[in-house]
Amino acid sequence: MGGEKGEMDFPFASYPADVQTKFGPFGQGHKLGDAAAGRSGSDAEEAIIKVNAGLLNGDWSTRAPAVPKVKVSDIIANFANLSAKEKATAAPLLAALGIRPASVAVRTSQGRFLWLSCPHTGVPQAL
Repeated sequence: MGGEKGEMDFPFASYPADVQTKFGPFGQGHKLGDAAAGRSGSDAEEAIIKVNAGLLNGDWSTRAPAVPKVKVSDIIANFANLSAKEKATAAPLLAALGIRPASVAVRTSQGRFLWLSCPHTGVPQAL
């Protein structure tokens, strides 16, 4: 996972009997591995450690906080609220990521217009 702690050991016998009973069919590795889903490095390790601490206290439902999610629709909505200068800066970056709000043109610092989405081709282009 790329963390700093290296291989970690969580002895099965150290868990309360109720948690051990649930581990049998579900799998210790699977339960702790789920805690690291979508994470890497130290973030993954901390998520595993948090879930493991909850299990040691008898809490099967302890979860690490979810990884924040960003919706493309929120990005597009927020883009509309930017100033012309901010749009000129953001437009090429968003286009490089494949985010193309329909029919939004901004004037670049060179005085040209950049369409985030060409109405005909959907491809960003300077006009």
